[in-house]
Amino acid sequence: MSPTFFGMKQIQLLSHCGIPVHQQHGSLDDNVPPLHSRRLSQLMSQKGCPSEYIELPGKGHWFKSVMTTQNLLGFYDKILANQSTAKPLPRSFSIVTANPGTMGSKGGIIVDQLTSPGLFGKIKASYDEDARIWRLLTSNIHRLHFSTSAPHELSRSELMIDGNRLKILPDIPLSGQWLVSCSDEWLKTQRHGRRLGGLDAILDTHGRLVVLTPSETLFLATQISRNLFQYFGADTEVIGPDQPSRTSGGNKIVLSLGPFNHPSSAAAQSESLRIVEGNGLVVRDVHGRFTTYSFTQGLGAIFLRPGRGGTLELVIWGFDNLGLHSAARLVPMLTGVGQPDFVIVGKDCSWKGIAGVHALGFFDNSWNTPERSVVF
Repeated sequence: MSPTFFGMKQIQLLSHCGIPVHQQHGSLDDNVPPLHSRRLSQLMSQKGCPSEYIELPGKGHWFKSVMTTQNLLGFYDKILANQSTAKPLPRSFSIVTANPGTMGSKGGIIVDQLTSPGLFGKIKASYDEDARIWRLLTSNIHRLHFSTSAPHELSRSELMIDGNRLKILPDIPLSGQWLVSCSDEWLKTQRHGRRLGGLDAILDTHGRLVVLTPSETLFLATQISRNLFQYFGADTEVIGPDQPSRTSGGNKIVLSLGPFNHPSSAAAQSESLRIVEGNGLVVRDVHGRFTTYSFTQGLGAIFLRPGRGGTLELVIWGFDNLGLHSAARLVPMLTGVGQPDFVIVGKDCSWKGIAGVHALGFFDNSWNTPERSVVF
């Protein structure tokens, strides 16, 4: 394992401190070697937040009772028994997140958005005993709020955020850096919750995944559906563009082939990345500048866009079969693996792999493509 891998884990470990963690790992796991969990347990102990680590003799990566072992059930019982006992907030704690859409509350703080997608967001919270005030130092945090379901003293206090003193009162700007607001208008147009994250965010669906496909890509749609079931046990509904769906609230995977606008079930189109008939695949950056990839052999793309009712759509498009199949290979089949929000592939991807892509990157909170988050 590389130093970079452990360096990233050490950064993320800061979020684990103060949270009960139970680890169990099969000693015969040949998919994820036990060394990973042993090292994680060691690193947590070194950070002063030890975990409970149990290695299960003779067990592999998966077995029938993996989620109901006696040790794990005992851990659940212990945590639930202590739910009624309110614990004092640690005087110092940290939050590190790569995707706010997958995190909950810590110390009553919930991160809503990062400033730059694809980079860690960090908060260091500490209580100043002399000044009797909480101090928050943030890095790459664009928006946060305080939990109302489990209020803490921090959410009821006067705060110092990045050197700015504020009280929790609405619509008070602070030196142009922070604004306290009770408005939820931003939720209508900006990415939040399960719309955040890379391509694998499509897996966070509240209902069956709907695979929308024309007849000429039905075989590929069926293959994607089979893979999702094999790797995740996911239930999918494969339908044509003119067929009504029996699923409500589920994310969609949209397939399309050829130099025309892809079928859509969403009211909102992605303004940053679209197929323009007679022109090519067009990417617009946050400044309104356009980069066009002309229709050529092997051109394809896979990207996220907003769907109706807070859902996501994953578009898989190819100018020809080569481009379509190259893009479809990037449908997420692993969790916990860093992925961008969009990838534009070319014919060289068939033998160069990632080195053959035309562009890849992240959308910002408004579905734009900022320069610092895109590689052309």
